[in-house]
Amino acid sequence: MSMFRVLISAAALLTSEGLSVQGPAQPLVAQLGGSIILPCSVETPLSMEELEVEWKRTDEEALVHLFQNGEDRPEAQHQSYRDRAHFFSEQIFKGNFSILLENITVADTGIYRCVVFSYQNVGEISVTIQHVERVVVTAEDPTVSARVGEDVVLNCMVDSHIPPERIDEVSWKKVDKKPDIIPVLLFQNGTIFPGSSHKRYRDRAEFFRQEILKGNFSMRLKNVQTADKGEYMCEVHTENSVSSATVEFGRLGMSALHIITLILCFISLLLTFVLSIPVTVYISKKGRPRIKYAFVTIVN
Repeated sequence: MSMFRVLISAAALLTSEGLSVQGPAQPLVAQLGGSIILPCSVETPLSMEELEVEWKRTDEEALVHLFQNGEDRPEAQHQSYRDRAHFFSEQIFKGNFSILLENITVADTGIYRCVVFSYQNVGEISVTIQHVERVVVTAEDPTVSARVGEDVVLNCMVDSHIPPERIDEVSWKKVDKKPDIIPVLLFQNGTIFPGSSHKRYRDRAEFFRQEILKGNFSMRLKNVQTADKGEYMCEVHTENSVSSATVEFGRLGMSALHIITLILCFISLLLTFVLSIPVTVYISKKGRPRIKYAFVTIVN
């Protein structure tokens, strides 16, 4: 800490209650790979002369950002925050000393201190990033079944707090016969690529387009066949993370048409058997040899 700030701090303790600096009332939750604003402000704008604002972590000596001598000082930032932490320069003269922290990582979890120095006044607040949320992908029904020839839906939901524009890629793959992974369906940079599907799934696998904005990347597989049985993975890529969920397409029953066909075949066989009984009996009786007796009288 410079001699200037030491003198200001000492003077503030002796002559005033310090600056009233405002911050968030609750801890903050950030999104992995996203951005977050760490609020810090004063109600009454301060003179830019002798104004200094320092953002630091309380658990380490890393300087997050510094405003000094009428300008921000990015060269003073710790390397882990360089090009990631920014003041809102046009808002500083209005008393807004908040910073924007970009490209959030798990390591950004912790307590940050915003210290404001102005002439003989000093004030500070603490801002806590309590938790960094990862991209969570879930399958509502991890096991599904269907009959041959029917359609089946394989569920895949991405947390609603992740905006679609931050999702780089969503892919469905059949993964039960590793290392032979079969591409089924692909969404990339806001576009669906049906041509990337394996020929077995082309024109049979599709997203629910209207649901994508809601984070719903479930897949409909049409006209399922016995070969479709197995494990499928929905894999979601963002700039800084990869998450996935799997769905087991297990039991594969016969279609209604197959069942009706089998029943008709059974009935046909049964009728054939029943009708054959009297014919068999008739033939059996007709073909039985008959013995005729004759009496002959011999006269001596």
